[in-house]
Amino acid sequence: MDDKSLAQIEQIVGRAEVKLRNDFGEKTEALATTLRQEIGKKTEKLGERIEDVKRYSGVLYEDMSKKFDLVLEGFEGLRQGNTALRQMIQHESLEMQSLMKLSYRQLQERVESLEQRVQLIEKRVGLSA
Repeated sequence: MDDKSLAQIEQIVGRAEVKLRNDFGEKTEALATTLRQEIGKKTEKLGERIEDVKRYSGVLYEDMSKKFDLVLEGFEGLRQGNTALRQMIQHESLEMQSLMKLSYRQLQERVESLEQRVQLIEKRVGLSA
């Protein structure tokens, strides 16, 4: 192979290399542009989904907050009812104790009265000294 043929081959290979580099560059740039566009679309969709999730989370938070407030109100009502019930039981207990003391006193007086009557009867009948 002579120098002229080698130069022609080098020239052909050089042009092919330049064409391939240009084609590769164009294809790479086109692919990069397409990828940027797709990534932009996906980013936009992801942003929309994130906003949807934020809104939904906010709604759930508000709903749970309202339900929690209702539970707290229920517990407060139970606490107040429990306090009222304790006060009523305490009042009834004091009243019962008072009635029992009064009844015991009355029974004690009756027993003492009956004992005195029995002693009088025993004296009259002559059974006691």
